[in-house]
Amino acid sequence: MRFGICTGLENVDRLAEVGYDYIELGVRSALMPEADEAEFQKIRVQVAEAPLKPEAYAGFIPRDLRVVGDAVDFGRLSQYVETACRRASEIGGEIIVYGSSGSRNVGEGYSEERALAQIAEFLDMAADHAEAHGIIIVIEPICMKEGNVLRTVADGLAMAKRVNRKGIKVLADLYHVWQEDEPMQNIVDAAEWLAHVHIAEPVKRSYPGNDDFDFTDFFTALQKAGYDGRVSCECKFDNFHEDSETTLKTLRKYV
Repeated sequence: MRFGICTGLENVDRLAEVGYDYIELGVRSALMPEADEAEFQKIRVQVAEAPLKPEAYAGFIPRDLRVVGDAVDFGRLSQYVETACRRASEIGGEIIVYGSSGSRNVGEGYSEERALAQIAEFLDMAADHAEAHGIIIVIEPICMKEGNVLRTVADGLAMAKRVNRKGIKVLADLYHVWQEDEPMQNIVDAAEWLAHVHIAEPVKRSYPGNDDFDFTDFFTALQKAGYDGRVSCECKFDNFHEDSETTLKTLRKYV
């Protein structure tokens, strides 16, 4: 397995110093899909000089760019996704995480069946752009505290199978798995579709090593699934300089 942290480029030197394999950046902050090329050029330069590549990206679709509901701007969505995928690929990206609960939450009284159909339509379009640029978009389940549709790995798997495109896979995030009290077996069942992982100490969403939480069951499920890919820590840190080192030491104990 390879380890990274969801953070900003300002922390990339520290990640390299500690021994991480990559950094996971934000789509909107790093790829800036609705900014012009001149502005994005600044990121290109920073990434070119960085000791680690930004192989993955989270925070995909902004809240105001709806995927579900009666105000979906499919043209804007398509342009946004194409730009994100192209720019990610240009600077070393391979994974974009589609969590973005604000874009997909189902409004009161709105048909969940219709919402799922809209998400599937969006992902099919997104797959066109992802596949053209060598990117995998992973569906991130979001627990009920933050989202009301696609809440479990099982839900994400069902959606990935529904879309059935090579550019659409599934993510397992321990925080959301834990909050939903989801069986670890669901991760094993998603084995063929599992393409990315997020991790945190799931009770307080803090960094691994912050307390005595035992990650054995989670890593056992990943190993049973045959997963040997990226694992990004997405969590809160008290002192990034120190805690990032504690995190990596903790995660390596389970591999």
